[in-house]
Amino acid sequence: MWDDDWARLGLEPTTDLGAIKKAYAARLKTTRPDDDAEAYQALRGAYERAQQWAKWQRDQAPPAEALTAGPVPAPALEPAPAPTPAEPQTPPAEARPAATQAANVMADEVARGEPAPVQPRQLIDTLELRWRREGAAALLQAWPAVRCELDLQPLNRQAEFSAAFAHWALQLPTLPDEFLKTLDAHFGWLNDFRTERQLGSALTQALQAHFGERLYPAPVPEAVRELGAPLQRFHALQQAGGWWRLHLLLLLLQPTLARAQHLLGADWLRRLGLDLHAQQGLTRLVKRGHWLRVSAASTLCLAAALALHRDPIIATAHLLGWLLGTGGVVLAALFVAMLVSAGPALTHGQRRLAMPLERWRQHPMQPVLGLAWLLFAAWLAWMADAPATQPSTLTPTLSQLPDWLYEPAAWGFGIAGMAMAWPLAPLHGWVVVGLAPLVGALFTLALAPWVAPGTAVPLALAWMLLGAAVHEERVRATGLAQWPLRPILNSLALSQRWTFMVALTPLAVCSAYVALADAPVRPGTLFLTWVFAILGTAWLQGKADDWALRQLPAVPLSA
Repeated sequence: MWDDDWARLGLEPTTDLGAIKKAYAARLKTTRPDDDAEAYQALRGAYERAQQWAKWQRDQAPPAEALTAGPVPAPALEPAPAPTPAEPQTPPAEARPAATQAANVMADEVARGEPAPVQPRQLIDTLELRWRREGAAALLQAWPAVRCELDLQPLNRQAEFSAAFAHWALQLPTLPDEFLKTLDAHFGWLNDFRTERQLGSALTQALQAHFGERLYPAPVPEAVRELGAPLQRFHALQQAGGWWRLHLLLLLLQPTLARAQHLLGADWLRRLGLDLHAQQGLTRLVKRGHWLRVSAASTLCLAAALALHRDPIIATAHLLGWLLGTGGVVLAALFVAMLVSAGPALTHGQRRLAMPLERWRQHPMQPVLGLAWLLFAAWLAWMADAPATQPSTLTPTLSQLPDWLYEPAAWGFGIAGMAMAWPLAPLHGWVVVGLAPLVGALFTLALAPWVAPGTAVPLALAWMLLGAAVHEERVRATGLAQWPLRPILNSLALSQRWTFMVALTPLAVCSAYVALADAPVRPGTLFLTWVFAILGTAWLQGKADDWALRQLPAVPLSA
């Protein structure tokens, strides 16, 4: 029987409880109760008898003092020969308690005044204390002693210890990956079919969701590696030191780093070798780089103001006006875009009015109907400005409306059309709102001889939203049909390649031109300033990226 038991386990006779447990776990992967119940029962019995024999052998082993106390006089009677490994000695019946009697045995030990059985929390507290005091290396060093205690526990307590360690691992997601792999190898959470029976479906699914991809991740896609390479290389530069070089490259690369960090997220960055501490450091640097770029732009604006006006006080006043105007536009753009993208909500946590609006944006008729409503709003505003001069024969129905109704109707159709034709991507919505003051001013100045501002503004919004729809390929426009929309298309391309702030850099240039100019602003000059600022921003940022990336240290491909 004993030879068969060791053969089923695929193991030589040993008193190492951990080796017996590992052999049993390895055999369980091919011997399942659902496939062959008889073979599973035989394997289970072999595992229990091997554990009982190993414990009995340990109990019968002579104490360490007897092995070092010197020679012992031979007894009068010759002792019986010791059993060979091939024929292990069978323990007596009283030394082989069944697994179902383990709880009664522990209760008897407590009643006799012997030490109480170890509790899972005691082992967990021991490991956590070593980890918090001495780090991950000490945690791995403390594990073998804890594993020995786990191997000594009876079978009916395995589920208790497994559940306790599983809850602990879920409550502390910052535990090192190597230690989590060690726990999984011991308890078999992710690859053992018995886990769900021992721990329940909820806890098993939580373990697999939190640690399955983390411990045994799939290969990182090449596109993700390319996107995250600047962050990895910049982190290597940060570790190497060099304050001036670091901040110079940060000034140039801030949009590229910010875009990569936003698109990848914490999980992909961790898989690229950037732990939580490194990610937090990069986040602080990206924010610092944003303010570095604002400071550099302010310095350029102040230098231009000093060159034009020669008076520091007047130059500073122009600089403050530019900062307040541009900053106000950016903040208003962020607020309005988030409001339009999220939609109104009646109660906290429920978007009852936003969800139908979101579903409408996916409709094939969107944004065509929204653009038509914006044009209709512009026509109503035109009627409201001079209703008596409009030909009533073309609009016999609308000509019967009272004069005071045209303006509220224009506002209603304008807001509804803007909401219906709003871009699907939130980033594009931010760009549209950020550029709305500039484009509205351009349309108002250019169309001033013919229409009032109330008519020009809906036309400006319709032009920008049409460009966003073409950029998102929801409205088809190819070849020469795209040229009238090219400024807004290029602005949206800037936001996609870099960030929202880069897309609004031409707006800041136009704001500086308006703030520094003493003469009235001409619409043609303002439009050309905007177009050349878009082209210049794209060219300069591309060249800055190319040069700065060549200065960053290389990282291993396996990182």
